[in-house]
Amino acid sequence: MMPKLRKKRLLEIIVVSFLFSYYSVPQSIEDLEGDSSQPFLSDSDSAIPISGESFLNFTGPISHSSIISATWSANVSVSESYGTELLENRSLGLLVQIDSSLGDSDGWIDNQEDEAFAELVRSARNWTDSELGGCCIFDYNSMSSPGGNHVVVHTPGIGPVNRTGGFWGWSESANLTGFSDGRIMRLIDLPRVGAMIEEVPLTVNLPVGWEFRFSPMSEIIEGDPGAFTVNRSDAPVAYDIRITIGENEPPGITTSRFPSSSTASLDLSSSFSASCTDSILDSPTIQWTISRDGQVLSTIQNPWFDLVPSDLGFSHGEILNVVATCTDYHGANSSRGEDLQVDGIPPEWFGNISISGADPIDIDPQQKVIEVQAGTDLVFQINASDESNLTVFLEMLTNISEGWRQLGSMQHTFQFTANQGSTVNGAHLGLSERHKERKPTEIYVELIVSDDSGNSVSQDWIVRVLDANSPTIIPRILIGEAEIEIDGDAHEGDELTLDLSHSFDDLDNISEVIWWVWVDDDELSSESGWSSTEKMTLPELSQGFHEIRIKATDSKGNSGEIEIQLMVNPNRAPQIDIIQANLSDDSDDGSMTKVSVVVQNAGSGLVHARLCITEICGRWSEQPFGATFESGPAEILIEMEFEASNTTLENIVLEWDSVSDEANGTIPIQLNSEEQSEKSHSSPFFAIFVLGIVIIAIMAQRLRSHND
Repeated sequence: MMPKLRKKRLLEIIVVSFLFSYYSVPQSIEDLEGDSSQPFLSDSDSAIPISGESFLNFTGPISHSSIISATWSANVSVSESYGTELLENRSLGLLVQIDSSLGDSDGWIDNQEDEAFAELVRSARNWTDSELGGCCIFDYNSMSSPGGNHVVVHTPGIGPVNRTGGFWGWSESANLTGFSDGRIMRLIDLPRVGAMIEEVPLTVNLPVGWEFRFSPMSEIIEGDPGAFTVNRSDAPVAYDIRITIGENEPPGITTSRFPSSSTASLDLSSSFSASCTDSILDSPTIQWTISRDGQVLSTIQNPWFDLVPSDLGFSHGEILNVVATCTDYHGANSSRGEDLQVDGIPPEWFGNISISGADPIDIDPQQKVIEVQAGTDLVFQINASDESNLTVFLEMLTNISEGWRQLGSMQHTFQFTANQGSTVNGAHLGLSERHKERKPTEIYVELIVSDDSGNSVSQDWIVRVLDANSPTIIPRILIGEAEIEIDGDAHEGDELTLDLSHSFDDLDNISEVIWWVWVDDDELSSESGWSSTEKMTLPELSQGFHEIRIKATDSKGNSGEIEIQLMVNPNRAPQIDIIQANLSDDSDDGSMTKVSVVVQNAGSGLVHARLCITEICGRWSEQPFGATFESGPAEILIEMEFEASNTTLENIVLEWDSVSDEANGTIPIQLNSEEQSEKSHSSPFFAIFVLGIVIIAIMAQRLRSHND
């Protein structure tokens, strides 16, 4: 008897606490619904298999400042393997909780224990406040259930506590009453605090003529505008889910047509499209009607369609009526239509084509192929008209370049320059490719004349660009196989080659081009072919500027000529000469004397120089010296003091050493001295020399007299 008495006493305490305690019902509801993270979870589980559904049905009008009536119902099913916060030891699972907290811990759920748990759940879900019950808030206020919430509990049932696979749950229903405020739009807030009742979808059914308008959590809402389902368990945050509803309004509609004009071409397709705007849960249907004189010829249900009026029997001048209608979930609709005059006559045009210049040349517009010289400016003067008296559009297309296009209307002048295109020879090609024969460029020209409805006529021409360009001359100067700059890399003594291999003609094979070459007005080549002109050896050129003139003529007589100024520097190698060598007057044996030498380098190679006497040498010149193009040969003065003797005077030499390479040399020096000249004139040897000259002269005179 004790276990039964204890169970009965516990049940009485629980019931009394729910009936008389202000906080009992809310707290029990929160216990049943659990926390926001793991309601009805055992400590070892991470998910809850909960299924079911709930409904909020508004049964009457919900206009502003009025009483609102609704019904609430829910059906929830939960796995019995999970514990509940309504009882202790949640981690043991629901069956063990019932056996230990409401029973005798005998491992068996009997009928009394099962009924005690059912009563516990009924008490927990016996609410009258719609917010506390997990239902809803209407226009910022909870709705009330005067008759309470009718709850039917589906208990786990009698049996052992160690069984698996069973479920328990409950069903509930309530009639709700609330009040709307004075605004036009209504607000429904759905609690999201993690309660178990929130784990099942909630379907909201609105009165006829009302629809879903907006919710910040619209991604968890699906269904129709008047009957939609909120998946509260998918809400990313624990916060009320606000929904705005309002009375239904007809959908908005926009239409478009291509081409967008006031007429429709009889034989061309026109594209019609429409779009509707309404509640984000609504997908209004779009229907098109096509009529003539009030008679519907065709209906189409699609957001877009293409129409050729002649396919429906229309003729030129008739009126085509097209209407688009959007119909929403509630049957409300909006329409937009237009009347289009059918145009079956294309526009007309006439014009002149001419070659611009001082003396313009007219060309017959009916001529299909137009031949012009390269560089010619072509002018197309076009006039157009249409029976509708609406604007006529002009468009000219060519293949001169990608996307080349000019536009005009009614009267317009189109103009372009006819040049050889990218298919002719050019510097962008390799040498062998640029030397081939090419066909003249042909420019495709198309004129398109279109009226307002899209009817059009066109005319095309071929513009053949004739050869009017002279050969392109590209000279290069080579030393061996290496190209050099013409303004400073050539030197006296270099073997220079004029290379024309990079030259080309835009259309001719290079072998058909005739060449002339002059160097300083001396003709190097005259009317020569390519084989002898491609590479030519230039004559030896002295220091200075030299003019090289090249002329080329193609097979059509187009001639081109260029001139280049070739700068030739002094010889690359050092060219050392002694310009002057002097010995100081005091050069007696044993005395100190000074030798002064002026050295010239006529080559551009820089050198250092010094004086040497026997094996004794002076210092090298501080700065290297060499000839330049601007200043010519370079000269420096080198001096050296030494003790004079007959031996040393005969062994004075100049040594030089190149800066850029290993070239060097030695030059003996012949000295001049006024003192030496005077000594030579007063010496006995000089007197004997003079006497010998006199004797030879006398004997020669006598010999001539004897012969006479």
